[in-house]
Amino acid sequence: MTQWYSKDLGDGIDANAPTKAIQNAFHPLFAAAGCPINMAVFSRYDLEKNVVTAYFSPGASALANMFGAIPCEKPKKENGLSLSAGDQRCLELFYPSKQ
Repeated sequence: MTQWYSKDLGDGIDANAPTKAIQNAFHPLFAAAGCPINMAVFSRYDLEKNVVTAYFSPGASALANMFGAIPCEKPKKENGLSLSAGDQRCLELFYPSKQ
């Protein structure tokens, strides 16, 4: 499974509530799945569009479906992409360091 999903959450302030809801829903699902490192949610704030977007990794597809996220390309690591929920090791899994 390699499909990523995204969901626009609103501007900086309006995105707080849906971001918190995603994080709250993530943790029990993550624990129930055995804390897999391929299950993660990332986010990025786009200054030009004034919108926060959540990106759900392929391992978080059930959570993505719960929040009505749509299929998308894997987000690029640059431009402020940050881990919102998941194991820190997923950064190396999805964005390996250059050797």
